[in-house]
Parts: sequence; structure tokens; C-alpha cells
Amino acid sequence: MSYVSSYRAASTARRAFVVAAFAVAASIVAPVNAASAQLGGLVRKARDKVVENQVEKQVDKQVDTRTASRTPGAPPEYDDVTLELTAERLEGVVRGLTAGRAALEGRTTLVARRDEVVNKRTDLSDRNQKLLSDYTKNNDEKNRCRYQAMYASREQRHKAEQQRMQEYQAKALSDPVYRDKVMAISQKMAAAQQRGDTTELKRLAGELGLKEDDTKADTLAADKACGPALARPAVLVQIDQLDVESNKLTEQIRSIEEKAATTEWKESGMNERQYHMARERIEAYLSAMKYNSKPGAFSATEMEALGARRADLEKVM
Repeated sequence: MSYVSSYRAASTARRAFVVAAFAVAASIVAPVNAASAQLGGLVRKARDKVVENQVEKQVDKQVDTRTASRTPGAPPEYDDVTLELTAERLEGVVRGLTAGRAALEGRTTLVARRDEVVNKRTDLSDRNQKLLSDYTKNNDEKNRCRYQAMYASREQRHKAEQQRMQEYQAKALSDPVYRDKVMAISQKMAAAQQRGDTTELKRLAGELGLKEDDTKADTLAADKACGPALARPAVLVQIDQLDVESNKLTEQIRSIEEKAATTEWKESGMNERQYHMARERIEAYLSAMKYNSKPGAFSATEMEALGARRADLEKVM
């Protein structure tokens, strides 16, 4: 069952249900209690938001106070995320980075292939700028014309459909026999729609005199007023193909990078957050040493361990 046929059948069913609704002249009024409950919910949400903001302010205040009381250059407060960089943990970082590099195998080849595709795409675009520019301009004008013609046709169809619906509704209200027929068929249509039986929906709609919403007339109106849609230039088709190829290669590269990143922290012996915090602090240490400045926020144990593994860390980071 195609999406279009399913949509059209559902649309036809909705129109039948509208007729049925007029047939019974039913109206549903939401209870006042429901409105009161909804208003109460909004009040509770507003109150909870105020409390939440107050809690956040208190937490931020406590964090600021704790940070302000810390001696500049002193080691951080170690917790479940920030771990002390011992020799064992640095060994884990080196092991993780080494394994991560190995997991990147094949990435360089994919990057080279993607760059080649991108360069080819850029060259095609540059050499055909006028052709592509002219096509874009003409295609935009054509599409505007076709849209306006299709919109006018669609509005005309909808207007005629509304007129028919009003006639059906009036008949359902004034003719008891027709009203009973509408109610019986609408129940069958509800069951058919629940089953997804579009063939039965069409048949039942036909018994009510309802027609399927056919958009072919809109396309024909656009063709008559504006001519058919423009064919895409061969070079643009080729550019699209290169874009697809480039995107596919990019996804393959990203997959390798994600695998390498996961391999790093898993091989390190730490969880993901701990590993990334450790790596960030190691990078800060190496940066300070590179520019002959004094590293800050490290314990004596960390400074000793980092100094001992500095050369190894610089090789893999």
C-alpha cells in the first residue's frame, strides 16, 4: 500500500466521518473540572520552576564559594570524575591513546578519497557556473509559476468539495433514511481504516457519493499554464552523485573516529568522563611545559608521574 493511496483513503474517510458527525449533531464540551485541573497544573509548574531556580542559585553559590577558597595553583578536589594522575593511570592513558590510533587505520585513505571527490565536485561546479546559474534562475521561475497554478487548481477543487460536503450534511440532517445510511457506513469505514483496508474505504466512500481526492488535475493545470518541470542538467546530476559519495565517505570516516574514541577510554581502564578529564589535564600540563611555564593545579604525585611519562605522552597525543 503506497503512502499516497493511504493518505487519500484516510482523507476520504475523514470527510465521511464529518458527514456522520453532522448526522448525529453531536457536540462535545470539555468539563469545567478539566480546565481547572489544567490551570492547577500550570500553577504547580510555575511554582516548581521557582523552587528549581532557587536550588540552582544555592548550588552555584556553594560552588563559587568553594572555588574562591581554593589556593591558586593547588591540585583540584578529586572526585568520581577528576582522578589523581598516578603512574598507573597515565599508563592507562598511553595505552588508550595507542589503541585509539590503531583503530584509526584506514581513515587516511578514506579522507584522501573524500578530498578527491570534493575537489572533482568543486571543479565541475566552477566550470559550469553559468549553466548552473541559468538553470537555477529558470527553474525557480518555473516552480513559482507551477506552484501558483497548482494552488489555484487545488483551491478550486476544495471549494467544490466543500459545496458537496455541505449538501451531504444538509441531507444527513433532513433525510432520516440517508442519516441512518451514513451512520452505518461510517462505522464500517472506521473499522476498515483501523485495519488499513484502503480498498474497502474507497468502496464505502463511493456508497456515500464521496470521491477520492485526486491531485492529477492540479498537475495538469500547472503543465497547461507553465509547461512541464525543467529537466535537471547532466552536470547537476553528476554533482548530486558526487555529493552522495562524499557524504557516504564522511559517514565512514566518522564511524572510524567514533570507534577510535571509544577504544581510547575503554582501553585506559577509566570510564568515559574520567578519561576525558584526565586527557584534558594532561594536555594542559604538556602545553605549559612546551612554553616553559609552570603547570598549575597538579599534586606533587601528579607532577612526578607526568614528568616521568612526558616523552611517551607527547608521542601519542
